[in-house]
Amino acid sequence: MMNTSVRVDPKHPGWNRFPKLAMALTMSMPNIGVSEEAVQLMKFALRTGLEPGIVDGDKQYFGNATVERLHQPTADLGFTPSTEYRVDRLGVQGTVGGAELIEGGVYCPGMPEPLKDATKEKHAGVIDVKVYLQRIRERRAFELQAKERPDRNGKQPLRCPALGDSPTVTCPIRELSKKATDRPRAEVEGDDIPAILDRICKQHSVSFTQKDTLRQKQAFSYMSKEWDDFHDHARQSIESMHQGFKDTGKEGVASSGRRRVRGFAAGQTLVTIMVTNFNLRTIAAFLQDEKFAAEEPNRIRPEPIIRRRDRVWDNVYTKTTAVESILDLAEQGKLELPLRL
Repeated sequence: MMNTSVRVDPKHPGWNRFPKLAMALTMSMPNIGVSEEAVQLMKFALRTGLEPGIVDGDKQYFGNATVERLHQPTADLGFTPSTEYRVDRLGVQGTVGGAELIEGGVYCPGMPEPLKDATKEKHAGVIDVKVYLQRIRERRAFELQAKERPDRNGKQPLRCPALGDSPTVTCPIRELSKKATDRPRAEVEGDDIPAILDRICKQHSVSFTQKDTLRQKQAFSYMSKEWDDFHDHARQSIESMHQGFKDTGKEGVASSGRRRVRGFAAGQTLVTIMVTNFNLRTIAAFLQDEKFAAEEPNRIRPEPIIRRRDRVWDNVYTKTTAVESILDLAEQGKLELPLRL
C-alpha cells in the first residue's frame, strides 16, 4: 500500500499558487500502522523545507486514531488537523471545568441541546442541510473566548462567552461587562442553565491544557464554510494526484506490470522513481501555465471540469439527496434559487 501526501493551500483553497506535488511517500501493509505512516509523511514533508501548518485527512486518520498514536505526534510536529469525525465522536465528547467539548470547539454548557446535537441530527436525517448550517452558525456564539494566548506548553485560559468586552451571549447568571455593545446576542435560556454550576460559570476563566482538546482540535470551525472549502480542496487535490500517477498512459503506478520486483525495498525504489517523474511533469505543466498567463494576461481560462459525483446529486458516496445538495450549494452562494425541479 502506498501512503502519500500532497501540498495544498489553506489560505486560498482552489487557487494555483504553486504546483500540487507529492511531498512524501511511504509503503506499508494495508491498514497496518496507519497513524505511524501519517506521522512519517508529515516528518518527510518538513524535510523539504515547508513550515508546519494544517494537515487534512479523512476519517481513517484523525477520525479513527488514538491521541497517543497520531494527535499528539501531529501537535508535536506543529501541525493542526482538519478532518471529519466518526459518528460516535459527534456531539458532546466530555467536559473541562463544566465547559463542553463539541466537534473541535469548547462551548458554554448552557447552549441549547438542538445546537449541541446539530451534526448528530443531520447525520441521522432528522434535519436537512439548510437547518443544519443555520444551527452551526448559531452555535459559534456559545463558543468560549480566548482570554490569553497559549503559553509554550499549550496551556490557555478560556472564558465564558457572556464575559469580556465583546460578549456574544446573554446569560442570566452573569453580569454583562459595562463596555459591552448593544448588538443582539444569543441567549441562555433558564431551562438550559446547568443544575450544578462548575468553574466556567463561576470563575473569570478556566485554563485548558493541550491534552484537554487534542482529540477534537480542528484548524477551522467544524462544518463552517472555511472548513468545507479547505476540506473539499484538500480531498480533490489528493485524488487528482492519485489519478495522475495511476494513469496507465503515464506513470501507471497501480499497474503491477510496471513494478515486477520482489520485496518492499525494490518496490519502494520503483514507485519513488515513478512519483518523482509525476512531480517533474507537474512542475513543467505549472511553469507552462505561468508562461501562458504572463504572455496572455487577458486569456480566459476554461472552467474546471466538475467530477461526476459532484454533478450527480443523488450520491451514495456523499450520502446526499438532490434536495439537500441544491440547498447546500445555494447556502454557499454557488447556486441561485429558485430552481425548477
